[in-house]
Amino acid sequence: HSCPAHAAGDPSYLSKLVARAEQLHLAERVEWLKLGHYVPNLLRPGVHSLVDSPNFFNAPNGKTDPSAELAATLAAFFSDVTETNERQNPQCAFIARRAWLDEQLHFDPRRLPPQPCARYRHWHDALNPTGLTVIFASAYLNSPGSMYGHTLLRVDARDQTERTRLLAYTINFAANTTETNGIAFAINGLFGGYPGTFSILPYYVKVREYSDMENRDIWEYQLALTPEQVDRVLRHAWELGPTYFQYFFFDENCSYQLNALLQVARPDLDLTDRFRWWAIPTDTVRAITSQPGLVRRIVYRASNATVIRRRIALLDPAERSDVLNLSHGRADAQALAAL
Repeated sequence: HSCPAHAAGDPSYLSKLVARAEQLHLAERVEWLKLGHYVPNLLRPGVHSLVDSPNFFNAPNGKTDPSAELAATLAAFFSDVTETNERQNPQCAFIARRAWLDEQLHFDPRRLPPQPCARYRHWHDALNPTGLTVIFASAYLNSPGSMYGHTLLRVDARDQTERTRLLAYTINFAANTTETNGIAFAINGLFGGYPGTFSILPYYVKVREYSDMENRDIWEYQLALTPEQVDRVLRHAWELGPTYFQYFFFDENCSYQLNALLQVARPDLDLTDRFRWWAIPTDTVRAITSQPGLVRRIVYRASNATVIRRRIALLDPAERSDVLNLSHGRADAQALAAL
């Protein structure tokens, strides 16, 4: 994710920033807690992060101490690490945190020089984002990981049209496994036996998988977000790229984690707190649609199977019989002419 920080730069300025952050109680703010994926402990006071990658934290106890993690993150920002293809400066690896802390503390660029973050800029420019759309694919019983449906997030490009939307990219969260045995997947998924990771794929790949190959209906929920809110989500997606979460089939699954990613867009968005015990994709979509003004437009895209079933339903019994005979190669010329 990043190399250890060498915070030799300006220790007096670091102390000033940490003191100011404590004065403003930044570690208690909902924005910081969302960026760290902190949730309240169930049986004891305090919080813990749902992220399980050690490299997501700058403090040794960062998983359970948001305040220590904030101070260590500020210290990491003074790192002299130079960005390469193999490593990032902490300002770039934690670019969402840097942006938010800069908004709150107003970094002095002379005492804390901003890093250019060329890799992130290239990635962001390639996405050319102007909006986000939540995609819900209906249930697919032949896949143990999708028996309740699946959600993903499409990044809509600035010059995107209806004809080019398939070229957009999607942010997907899934269990990192090749398991095809439904029983084994269920057991491991129930007990966090798989690492869950985020990935970015072209939308046409997922549409082909869901609609054509798996015959699943798709609903698209276009979100009413500002450009800055879109960028907040993408900055955080960049931070989460190398990390992993324990994947739990019923709660910390694809839908829960996408909602957790999405809610960094606005401080007032609460898309995860109601899902402490289970998070079924349809319920997480309802959480999104229930937020006032969050969904701008809904588009339904029927699968090939749904279209065929609908067309068959409109036929009378005699026509259905002809179609059945045709599908089995038993249709005569007169029946073919009638169709």
